[in-house]
Amino acid sequence: MKKRFVYCCFLVYALINIASCSHPSAQTPPSNPSNRLSLLNEATFGEEFDFSPLPTTNPQTESFWDVTNVDVSRIDLSKRLIAFTFDDAPSSTLENVLAVFASFNESNPDCIATASLFCNGNRMDSSSLSALSAAVTLGWELGNHTYSHPDVTTISLSQFQTEVKNTENLLTQIDGKKSHLFRAPYGRINAEIKQAVDVPIIDWTIDTLDWTNATPDEIYDVVFQQKFAGAIVLMHDGYPNTVTALKRLLPDLKNAGYQVTSVSQMAKAHQCPLKKGGAYIRARKQGNG
Repeated sequence: MKKRFVYCCFLVYALINIASCSHPSAQTPPSNPSNRLSLLNEATFGEEFDFSPLPTTNPQTESFWDVTNVDVSRIDLSKRLIAFTFDDAPSSTLENVLAVFASFNESNPDCIATASLFCNGNRMDSSSLSALSAAVTLGWELGNHTYSHPDVTTISLSQFQTEVKNTENLLTQIDGKKSHLFRAPYGRINAEIKQAVDVPIIDWTIDTLDWTNATPDEIYDVVFQQKFAGAIVLMHDGYPNTVTALKRLLPDLKNAGYQVTSVSQMAKAHQCPLKKGGAYIRARKQGNG
C-alpha cells in the first residue's frame, strides 16, 4: 500500500512539470459578492434543500445515489469527517493541489485525505486530462459543474441538458463512471433544474470565498472556525492561496480529529443516503454512531 502512495506522490509531482492548463479561471463571481452570501443564507433554510429525515435502510433504489462502489476502506469512522470540494477544475493549480494531498497522504497513511473535483468540460484538454486521471488514481471523486459555467437558472432546459451531458461524457472517459454528482455554477438552482437532474445536487456548508483574493490565513480561518462533522467545504481550483492554505489545513484538521474526504465517501461512511434531484449542503452521520 505504501508503495502505491509513493507512486501516486511521484506521479503527481511529475505532473507539476507538465505545462499548466491554458484556460484561465472560469469562476465568474456574481456582480455583488454580498448578494451571493445573501442567496446562500436564504437557500440554506429555504425550499431548495431537503432536510427531511433520511432513511436508515439500504437505499439501493432508483431514487438514491448509488455508493456501492465508493471505497471507504481507508476512512477512520472514529474521526469526524469533512468533505473538501473544488470547483472550476481542471485549472492552473490542480497539479499543486494534488501534490499537497499526495505529500500529506504519504506522511499520514492513517488519515488518507481525498476530495471532490467539480469540473467544467470546456477546461479539459490533453494535459488537464492527465491531471484528472491522477486525481482519480489518488482516490478523488469527479463531479459535473456544467460545460461552460453558466447560471443554469437563466438558460433553457435543453441548453442545460447539453451543458451537463457534454461534461458527463468527458468525465466518463476519465473515470469510467456513468454518472457524477452535480454542482450548479454559483450554487443557483430552481425547481425545474432539480427535476431535470437525476443525481444529487451538491452545494456547500462552508464557503472559503477564495475567488475573492482571500489570503491563505483567511481561507484557513473560515474552514477551521466553521468546521463540523458532515460539513462540505467549497474551494476553487486556480488560486495559489488555496494551495497554501491546504498545506496547513490537512495536518491541522487531522490533529483536531478530522479526516478530509470526498462527498460520496462521507455520505457512505455517515450512512447518509443522497436523493437524486435532492440538494445538499452537508451529510451528517445518521443513526446512533
